[in-house]
Formats: sequence, structure tokens, C-alpha cells
Amino acid sequence: MRFLLYLAAVLLCAPTGSAQAATTQKWPGDPAVAVANPAGVLGDNVSGLSFDGPDVLWAVKNGPGTLHRLVRSGSGWRPADGWPAGKRLRYRDGSGDPDAEGVVVTPDGLFAATERDNDGDGSLLKVLRYDTASTASELDATADWDLTDDLPAVGDNGGFEGITWIPDAFLTAGGFRDDHTKALYDPAAYPGHGTGLYFLGLEDEGRIYAYALETAGGGFTRVASFPAGFPKVMELEFDPATGSLWSVCDDTCSGKSATLKLSGGEFTVTATYARPAKMPDYNNEGFAIAPACAAGRRAVVWSDDGNDGGHALRTGTLPCG
Repeated sequence: MRFLLYLAAVLLCAPTGSAQAATTQKWPGDPAVAVANPAGVLGDNVSGLSFDGPDVLWAVKNGPGTLHRLVRSGSGWRPADGWPAGKRLRYRDGSGDPDAEGVVVTPDGLFAATERDNDGDGSLLKVLRYDTASTASELDATADWDLTDDLPAVGDNGGFEGITWIPDAFLTAGGFRDDHTKALYDPAAYPGHGTGLYFLGLEDEGRIYAYALETAGGGFTRVASFPAGFPKVMELEFDPATGSLWSVCDDTCSGKSATLKLSGGEFTVTATYARPAKMPDYNNEGFAIAPACAAGRRAVVWSDDGNDGGHALRTGTLPCG
């Protein structure tokens, strides 16, 4: 029985998506991590992260749905002035409590991926855009896209977990294939969608879905979907410096992450990494890579949904190249 339980755990955490994914490599950065926020400041349920330049880091909390603006403080992060406890998020009509699991800053604004309304029942897979310049104490979405009926049915806690954005210029240069048109991706086929596609991780499916979202809100087209590299996916992060799409699993997969590269028109797993050797197996649901390079290293930040030891954020490194 012990062997069967062990085998089941191994199979659950085994990466999927390519033959190369079967080998887990050590973390390519430093093996140690450090706490990156004052104790007790953010609390639990911090689930998604996104850099906005080198000195601003956005974080979302899934319950209650909250957006935090963090600014650099030494090697860590503290709440920005005017954002001491973050700002509660609402739907476009001012109602509800969006379960915000992922966040990304793009040229078209800040977008949150949500998997349900904490005030209701059932799955509600929405992408919401927010005006971060608003001085209101609570933020109503300025646009929304309800993707629920376009996706496989999942439980109310198995929906969107991560969101990232990839510019059209990168996708066209790499020959990204459009599953909707059955041809090479042509941004002109999606007027009004902005300058890139949104990639969303659906937790229970272990898949990534690429969407063209009409910037006015409401309209959308699914352009592609592909395996995330793990049976479950908790975060996505596109790194323009290396052209890598990072797929992150939490303690369900022992804190592993994978890189996917665009080749032959599709994103496929090229490497799978263990968590840093000196980082315990936290319930890390957020991951972001800093845009700046210093001394051959770039900072990365993880968010721990469990707030272990009173700290929600930890920082480590990746090589610049």
C-alpha cells in the first residue's frame, strides 16, 4: 500500500507536455531564498504577482478579493503610500467579491483572473480590468470578459489561477499557430484586441488558454490551448528577456516550475525545475520575474498563499541570460 501511495504521488507530480519534461533539473538560480515582506502585513491568500517596472509589484489576494500595490524597500517589498491594506475588488457593477487568483500589468492596463464570486456559488471564470489610478477605496472593474461557457466545466476552486500577457510582435516572429483560424496567428484577424494575447492557466485542467480580448470588454476569441506541463497549474509568467513562458505549480507538485518555448508554432515544455533547494515546500501560488538585471542575476518573487511564518513573499534569483 505504501508503494502504491508513493507511486500515485510521483505520477501526480510528473510533468507533462514533452519528453524533456520528465527530467526535473535543479533550480537555475541561487538555492537560498529570503523573506521579502514585513511579517503580518499581507496575510494569507496572496495568489498572484506582476512587476510594473523595477520598483513596483502588484499582488492579488483571492479572499477577500484585494489588489495590493507594493513598492521596493531594500531587498523586499512594502505597501505603497495610499495602499496600506490594499483595495477591495468588485465586479463592473460594484457588486460581489471576485476571487482574484492572477494578475498581470499590460500596455492596456491591469488585469485580474478570477475563478468565482466569493459571495456566490459555482465557477465564474472572468478576466477583469481595473484602473489603478483610481483614488477610490474599492475598485470596480472597468471591463470584464466572462469566459466560463467557453471553457471546460471545473469546480468553483479549480478555475483560473494564473494570467500573463504576450505581445503580438513576439508571437508573430515565432510563428505562433492560431487554432481558431487553423493558420499562422495574424493580429489583424482580431480587430480591437490591443497588442497582445492573454494566456490563462486553468488549474484543474492543467492547461493554458490563449485569448484575444477586445479592449472595450465583453468580446473575446480563444486562439489556442496547450498543456501547462503539470496536472495542475497555479501561475503563469512570460519572460520577454528569454522568450520563456513559465508555468508554476504549488505544493501539489512539490513547488516545481516549467519553462515553455515557442517552437513549430506551439508552446512546449523545454525544462522542468525543482524549487530552490533551501526553500521549504510552501503553497506558492504566485511568481514574478523582475525586469532588471544586476550582477548577472535577476530577482524573482514567490507569493505563499499560506503566509507561512507570517510572510507572504519570498525572493530568490535567476540568471539574467
